Amino acid sequence: MNERACRIFDKSEVHSTTIINGIVQKDPKGDHVTISYKTQDHLGRETHVACHGYVKDPLTLEFKEATHAAEKADSILKGNNKPAWPGQEDLWQAPDVGYAHMS
Repeated sequence: MNERACRIFDKSEVHSTTIINGIVQKDPKGDHVTISYKTQDHLGRETHVACHGYVKDPLTLEFKEATHAAEKADSILKGNNKPAWPGQEDLWQAPDVGYAHMS
């Protein structure tokens, strides 16, 4: 993977919840998709960054705002006790761009 390439992990359909202070609750900003990504730098640190893409309408997916969280460890467990960043077998590749996973 070259320096500009990144792995992309799209982990969600449109949803309205998020984790605030360790508790799953309704996101005050509304419906969004969650996308996590990793650059070449993240590979060596085994970390990634999660982003929320907020939508005006969950059917049209017209975006209204995006936010991102601080870098976090790939090994952090989600509510289903699976690591936040999936294994290589669960990623898909977008040539010359990166890798992704959709669940």
